[in-house]
Amino acid sequence: MLILDIELKFFSEKALKHMFIGSQLDGVKFGVGLGAILIRFMNYNNSNNQPDDLWLNIESKWNVFSSGNNDYPNSEDEMSELTEEDEYNLVFKLRREKVVDIKLGETVPHLFIVFQSGQTLFVNGHHNMYECWQAGDGAGYTGDNWLIVATPGDDIDIASWAPDEF
Repeated sequence: MLILDIELKFFSEKALKHMFIGSQLDGVKFGVGLGAILIRFMNYNNSNNQPDDLWLNIESKWNVFSSGNNDYPNSEDEMSELTEEDEYNLVFKLRREKVVDIKLGETVPHLFIVFQSGQTLFVNGHHNMYECWQAGDGAGYTGDNWLIVATPGDDIDIASWAPDEF
């Protein structure tokens, strides 16, 4: 069984926390294709030299779980398919919510974004054929200074780019 490299997980999780904790869900952009969604976050009270303009591009199954849930899926196969309307309604319900925690799965780079309300945005983190999610800063999909990617393939992996001073 392949497992996420602990050093990569630690660095990536640290970078995600630095970028996203304290930011607010600020909007949504239609994804590049059916099943893709780009969620925007903004750091309005930037006091820790965090990037202001953040995004999360999701190309995998995801859902929002209520506070106190500890039963998350292990893979896409265990998740139901959401319609585009369902996805946008879930994002709309989280609008302006502050991120209070963000973490990665123990063995797979599933993404958990915890909001002030206690709700958790869960994104599947592994697929053999495509990147399940990417998170970064700036206006585009490439990340101006920060980029974290749940990489595809048989190996369970995550790739991270951060400023040298981080």
